[in-house]
Amino acid sequence: MDTIQKEIKASYDFLFDHLNNDPTSPGYGLVSDSTIRPEMASIASVGFALSAWIIGVKQGWMTYEEMRQIVKGTLMTFRDRVPHYKGLFVHFVERSTANRFRNSEYSTIDSTLFFNGALAATAFLEDLECHQLLDMLLDRIDWEAYIFEYIGKPTFRMAYNPTIGGAYREHSKDPWIYHWHMTAEQLTMYILYASSLNANPQLANELYLGFERKLGTYKDLEYLYSPSNGLFVYQYSHAWIDFSTYRAPDVDWFDNSRKATLGNFRWCVDHQEEFSTLSEHMWGLTACLTKQGYRPQGVQPTDLPNGEHECMNVFPPSGVAGSAPFAKELVFSTLEWVEQHHPKAFGAYGFVDGIEKNQDGSYWYCPDYIGINKGITLLMLDNALNKTTWTYYHKHPRVIKALQVLHFLKWEELHHGID
Repeated sequence: MDTIQKEIKASYDFLFDHLNNDPTSPGYGLVSDSTIRPEMASIASVGFALSAWIIGVKQGWMTYEEMRQIVKGTLMTFRDRVPHYKGLFVHFVERSTANRFRNSEYSTIDSTLFFNGALAATAFLEDLECHQLLDMLLDRIDWEAYIFEYIGKPTFRMAYNPTIGGAYREHSKDPWIYHWHMTAEQLTMYILYASSLNANPQLANELYLGFERKLGTYKDLEYLYSPSNGLFVYQYSHAWIDFSTYRAPDVDWFDNSRKATLGNFRWCVDHQEEFSTLSEHMWGLTACLTKQGYRPQGVQPTDLPNGEHECMNVFPPSGVAGSAPFAKELVFSTLEWVEQHHPKAFGAYGFVDGIEKNQDGSYWYCPDYIGINKGITLLMLDNALNKTTWTYYHKHPRVIKALQVLHFLKWEELHHGID
């Protein structure tokens, strides 16, 4: 357990140490994307950090008033300075100025992660000014701009970039970039839409029920899988929604993530002859830093050509840590083993982002950290132990409303036949 507590604190320290904590700065409240380029902030890192501050207050690492000032200032920064397109924010910004970083895209999922953290933080604070600031941010979203018909179903767009040659757009004449038609990390996006003042309940349910749910198997494990099948897609929405308490009308998403976690574990064990880094102690393939930079990693089943997989032979501790609620004993024992047998893997901000076994038998330990990976590590380890983020996210009136609109029920309500 000592390993887990140290990792929780170290992950929190990363977010706090990479926070623009200068109230006089235009970028107050922004959090670095990584140690590689600390001047570049990620709005997703901010979302994880806003929930992290609750944990900080509960653990005594930050006072309530310190958190209130940071959250208030962060929301004002997003209100006044972080660029947005019809209410959803640009993915990367300069941490000191809040200006758009180069030609970054306006991202639906990263905006969703930001809003998730803000909902949890304001629910914890119960501060009228913070609630009013968040309400203003949420109410200015023009959801209709981000919804279109795809194969006869209303579907969320993925991103917007007005700049030809900008991030993800390249030379396309269309500023809209891809769409959320598949099982992935976007579940809380449906919560955000359903929570909005002018949400159409029928459309909210059509959006949620409309994305593709592909069943795949690995050995005896059958679950709804994502196209490239890395673990983060089964974790990000679960950092805020407690699917072990709330059951969707069609899918047990908690059990689905549990099976995806176990499938990832078994795949790594089964492929350790092919990939020398992997073993029953080093598993959990997900996007992380490698020697070639930040890369996706995933296991079978996949939608990749010929059912191929993505594996860079890199063990990402965040893939394991982010699965803590789904397989707590396995996750905790794995992280404890890694710290014991790879002390160099635990650095200034806890477990490094990636570990790879070299051909000569030595190990490469990534020298850098990624904000979203430390964020998912912190929130999910803490949820497994204390349910902190889950508790306060579910207390927000907007979340309560959205769950009702989408017909999510508590398990005890289902068991008692209440509709």
